[in-house]
Amino acid sequence: MLKKIKHLHFVGIGGAGMNGIAEVFLNLGYKITGSDIKESENTKRIQKLGGKIYIGHNAQNIKGADIVIYSNAVAETNPELMQARKQKIPVVPRAVMLDEIMRLKYGIAVAGSHGKTTTTSMIATIFEEAKLDPTYIVGGVVKAKGAHAKAGKGKYVIAEACEAFGSFLKLNPVIVGVTNIDNDHMDYYKKMDALKEAFIRFINNIPFYGVAYLNGDDPNIRSIIPNIFVRTVFYGFEKTNDIYAENIKITPYMQSFDVVYKNKKLGKFVLGIPGKHNIHNSLMAIAVSYDSGIKLNIIKRALKKFKNVKRRFNIYKQKNYLIVDDYAHHPMEIRKDLETGKDIAKNKMIVIFQPHLYSRTQLLYKEFASALSLADIVILDKIYPARESPIPGVTSSLIKDCMIENGFKNVYYEENWELIIKRLQNFIEKNDIVFILGAGNIYEIRKEIEKWIK
Repeated sequence: MLKKIKHLHFVGIGGAGMNGIAEVFLNLGYKITGSDIKESENTKRIQKLGGKIYIGHNAQNIKGADIVIYSNAVAETNPELMQARKQKIPVVPRAVMLDEIMRLKYGIAVAGSHGKTTTTSMIATIFEEAKLDPTYIVGGVVKAKGAHAKAGKGKYVIAEACEAFGSFLKLNPVIVGVTNIDNDHMDYYKKMDALKEAFIRFINNIPFYGVAYLNGDDPNIRSIIPNIFVRTVFYGFEKTNDIYAENIKITPYMQSFDVVYKNKKLGKFVLGIPGKHNIHNSLMAIAVSYDSGIKLNIIKRALKKFKNVKRRFNIYKQKNYLIVDDYAHHPMEIRKDLETGKDIAKNKMIVIFQPHLYSRTQLLYKEFASALSLADIVILDKIYPARESPIPGVTSSLIKDCMIENGFKNVYYEENWELIIKRLQNFIEKNDIVFILGAGNIYEIRKEIEKWIK
């Protein structure tokens, strides 16, 4: 008699994608253990929900596991993976496990270089508002629910699909969305053509009755249209799209717009978060939801009260200044954040930025320098290495030196947080906005800033 699968072990459980899958299986009643190199908010959450967390990787951590799941950030030489293979325990990549969840239901997968977490969260929020009880797995914490994921009883599973390492090609959804295609994860893809080819395969992988919702304003998406052979819906600001926004009105913390879908006026929508790019994101969510049969009044209500995902332009009001915390780790994301900041800024915009990955910094330091120049003052932290080893000559000074060469003088590189806060104290004034940007652990500096700067 076959042994029943009861105990799942996750190697690299602190990662956003891994964390969400672990949470779904916890909700389904499985025993969950996991390991990571350090404690984080994600590992603490799994522990709070009943999972067992090990800090550090050790062969003993997989004791009793029926299956071992790992992320692409985990090396093949990891002692837990090696022990699992030695014991003939099934070893499964994260994306395959996500597909196991997705193929049992009606899958909706959102991919793209930027905006996929927010867009996935919008769709999940609307489906929740419609009482469809979806399963969802998101790369950030959905603020309204306080969770990365939920195991629902409805027919839909809504998931963020990451293109890193080609992992989204393991998914088999019915509906896909692509927010944009940009030069990220080039340590894996090497060339833009290879990245585009991966997105083409992802889109064309849906069944004949599926639909692909694509950003028609994005030049890289437009360039692959001749190679797309499935049903498509294009969204954006241009009126050539199937669904577009017009009569846009932006206020500091809320924005309104009218929507036209296939020549039909859907009326006025109000979005409860700032940023014109988020109107763009909402157009995909509106189209997917409307085509799924959700009533317009429900879609409008959900978007009006939508609160952004954790670490996606989260605003913290202090007595004399604002802090904006964001996961932005690509030049385009930084640019969007600072453009949004200009809509609400009453005084200076000061950026604390922690570059993420040596390879990304080496490839894009000029683009980072250009985007950060939208701020008034920039303070750079050390590069957050994540899965990478240092690259000789690649430090945050690359960005700093490039900014100075281009005439931006108010840029500083500090190698620890104490010096960053001291530097900030020298500059901060009433009504300034302090941006904390990066995909590493830089978000933890916010409480130190609040402690020392009143």
